[in-house]
Amino acid sequence: MAYTTFSQTKNDQLLEPMFFGQPVNVARYDQQKYDIFEKLIEKQLSFFWRPEEVDVSRDRIDYQALPEHEKHIFISNLKYQTLLDSIQGRSPNVALLPLISIPELETWVETWAFSETIHSRSYTHIIRTSSTTRRPCSTTSSPTSRSRNVRKASLTITIR
Repeated sequence: MAYTTFSQTKNDQLLEPMFFGQPVNVARYDQQKYDIFEKLIEKQLSFFWRPEEVDVSRDRIDYQALPEHEKHIFISNLKYQTLLDSIQGRSPNVALLPLISIPELETWVETWAFSETIHSRSYTHIIRTSSTTRRPCSTTSSPTSRSRNVRKASLTITIR
């Protein structure tokens, strides 16, 4: 099984299984095998928002009043959530798209992954607007803490 962006091989998406069939070809949303995915995609898109739309000016004032140790906890929590949603924003596409055989499911997974990236961007927005000091939005603050706090995980998927 090969994952491609476009294939000239004809396939009838209405006859394909959700997984492990022919790769998705032309996305014909007027012909869907499972209507539920259209409803789920529409629902997901209705939840769309941009982090910059949320006024966090009061949060900045509250943050500035925190003791240093609480500021550290607050920012560290947001950095960790950024790390998790950075992974979650990529994982559905990496793990599932090569296996999917119908366009409505493909679009649902891509919409899910996009939603996760919005979460990650929202944490960055909060960090930028709360703190007076511009900090790089990384998960660790030094090489020493990196080895102590973050364990590297990787997943490689090979489909033949």
